[in-house]
Amino acid sequence: MSNPAIRIGLTTTQREFLEGIERHIEQHRQPPSYREIAKMFGFKSTGRVTEVLRGLQERGWITFLPGRARSITVLDKASPRTGGYELPLALDAQLRRYCTDMGEKPDDVVADAVALLLDAAEGQVAA
Repeated sequence: MSNPAIRIGLTTTQREFLEGIERHIEQHRQPPSYREIAKMFGFKSTGRVTEVLRGLQERGWITFLPGRARSITVLDKASPRTGGYELPLALDAQLRRYCTDMGEKPDDVVADAVALLLDAAEGQVAA
């Protein structure tokens, strides 16, 4: 689960949603439904929930499948850094979504990509 001490780039509402989702997962061992999130924050419909979740996804804090129940995954994101190199936030979010989907570690994917780039630059074929 992500480190609650560092919540850079989030609005107060996004931060509260993220912490609520994390608490729910910790207590129930599964992500909350949109309706459960709406209930947590006193909303009558799920429209606002969807809006805030999209913002969290765009910033790389969560990933989810629209329209699929309990598909929210909190990404391990202490900072927008991978392997000591800072990535643009959108690229970092894409990398983390890919790694979550594929079961890969961001550091490994970046290292492989750099190795392929350097091999191509030297005219070699990567192994």
